Amino acid sequence: MARLQFRRGDSAVATPTERGDAPRDAALESAPAAELDTLDAPTAEAAPTVRHRIKLPRTFDSFYDREFRWFYASMLGHMASMNMQLVIRGALAYALTNSYAALGLVGLAGALPQLFISVFGGVIADRKPKKTVMQLGQAASLVNAMILAACEFLGVMTMEILLISAAAQGITMALMMPSRQAMLPDVVGHDRLMNAVALNMAGMNTMRLFAPALGGAIVAVWGFGWGFTAMSVLYVIAIICMSQLTWRPASAPGEEGQSLREVGKSAFADIAGGITYIWRDHKMFIILSFAFISSAFGMPLQFLLPGYAAEYFADSAEGGVGIAGLFLSVSAIGALGGALWLASIQDKNRGWMLLGGGAVLGVGIILFALMDSFILACAAMVVFGLGSSFRMGLSQGLLHSYVENAYRGRVMAVFMTQMAMMQFTTFFVGVAAEFVGIRVAIGSLGVLLIITAGLYAAFVPTVRRLQ
Repeated sequence: MARLQFRRGDSAVATPTERGDAPRDAALESAPAAELDTLDAPTAEAAPTVRHRIKLPRTFDSFYDREFRWFYASMLGHMASMNMQLVIRGALAYALTNSYAALGLVGLAGALPQLFISVFGGVIADRKPKKTVMQLGQAASLVNAMILAACEFLGVMTMEILLISAAAQGITMALMMPSRQAMLPDVVGHDRLMNAVALNMAGMNTMRLFAPALGGAIVAVWGFGWGFTAMSVLYVIAIICMSQLTWRPASAPGEEGQSLREVGKSAFADIAGGITYIWRDHKMFIILSFAFISSAFGMPLQFLLPGYAAEYFADSAEGGVGIAGLFLSVSAIGALGGALWLASIQDKNRGWMLLGGGAVLGVGIILFALMDSFILACAAMVVFGLGSSFRMGLSQGLLHSYVENAYRGRVMAVFMTQMAMMQFTTFFVGVAAEFVGIRVAIGSLGVLLIITAGLYAAFVPTVRRLQ
């Protein structure tokens, strides 16, 4: 039987292992756009149905790759559930305690494991097949969400259960997320890496557009139990889509036949090697340091939104979760626009854009803290989303562009610990809000973020030269 191959831009490929960016010979390049390309001439009796070429804009270039499409679908399910959790779990903590400090404490419970064991997740990402790590992590997240749903339906939910669940989810995220971040070069290759990173961010922001509002609506109408049930369904979808990806071996596996003690010793050696690499590589250090600071100052707002919305824009915690979901969804409009723009540009002046994104994020936070009008607050959240998209997408894209492949998993693990730093800041901002008010606490973070971007622009020439 003859084997068929479509040119890049067609709607299918010959085999799961043939990549959309694989080299092609001159005969394939010169074939007419509407015709099938063949490696062997097909027999007349086995002639397949002709499929017409699909031409996508440059913005969506990575979607030519089958592997990326399945990775993307899995990411959508996973991120939809995570964004629902952001609103539902925070609103439940506020409903149980009516305290910003308690809301921040739930975030802190998830942050501590990420701070201390994400580096081990980076070792796992380099040593173990990333697809396997992702599937195990998604399964653990599914079980966590199902337990929370059961506790709500049985009427036994307590703040202690919520804290334990947050800690368990933090451990899962710490061990799994470095593998997800490090998978992208395996999925699309380096020639479309920035495009894939930006499209990945666009998908994440699309889920921020719909998932929080959907989660808030489910809780407002049917209660928290059904919200956690919806999260469980989304994790199932993520697991099914991830199973369609091609299995690939680890990029830097450990030696065979090692004892448990030797494995532990070499793991710590790998961690030390990764940290040394980041310290010595000036570009890695600068990108990561700005990512950490901008995350710590820029992102606590989204975790405190359930309580903020309940205090200023709603009459109850249940109403607050719906308003918070709307705010996050509106912010995703700006974030989605920013991500799609990033997917369309060439790799030039990205250091300046990174700093600009941090400054825009700070402006959005300050504007939101000043607004009493719901409509104006929504407009401020669009600015917030735009800055957030630039900050996150450019940080990740620049790291992938400049990191050595052998250290990729460990560098991305360090990058993911910014989530823990964000939660630490959220906790302290929540405590400060009890004394000075949530608006003053949030607005101060925006001011600090703008000052940070200005200092980097003035005194760190390396970041200005990043392309």
